[in-house]
Amino acid sequence: MTVSFVPGAVAPETSRSRSSSVVHDELLREVKVRARLRLNELVNEAPDAIFYARWISRKRRWDWPVSWKLTHALNIVCTELGFLDWGHARCVLGGRAQPTDDMGGLWYDFRCQLMLNNWFATYTEACAFRDTGVDLILFPFARQFVVGDGNFVRMLGLEPSCPLWDEAGRDLFASYATPPWLALCQARLAATRGRLPIGRMPTARNL
Repeated sequence: MTVSFVPGAVAPETSRSRSSSVVHDELLREVKVRARLRLNELVNEAPDAIFYARWISRKRRWDWPVSWKLTHALNIVCTELGFLDWGHARCVLGGRAQPTDDMGGLWYDFRCQLMLNNWFATYTEACAFRDTGVDLILFPFARQFVVGDGNFVRMLGLEPSCPLWDEAGRDLFASYATPPWLALCQARLAATRGRLPIGRMPTARNL
């Protein structure tokens, strides 16, 4: 039986949806933990933390704070994960994004620039290309789509042989907020630990 899924659709409250809600909360909790650690680094003026904070603040035209707060650290950490800010990450990781929304850059790593990437402006085009290879997987990036193979997946720090890819239909857009997507998100967040930023902001630490 084929089950269609519309990203952002609200499912009836069931034990499965309650379980998914718990995982959404865990994803956001991971980001909050990172932000608390980053806040401590900023307060203590750790060189790497201050360097990136100044860089992203100039890029986003954020005012330099008189004193660092958790809100500042949340926004900074979320840009490292490929999101615009904490509000954006909370929407996407919380399962509340709509199909036309910016889906962030969690499913991209600047190490992927070392290989040929297949980018598409529309979901239809991306699906058509994904269907040309059994090992190809479709990923959302902002409001675009990229289709990658096993090497692309390895650059994300993930294992292409993981059965979750098939459970997600090899489509991280159509499977948005489903249990396989959530499990892959958890794995992706785990893979980013210790090597940030990853999403839209390239630095030497990515390579």
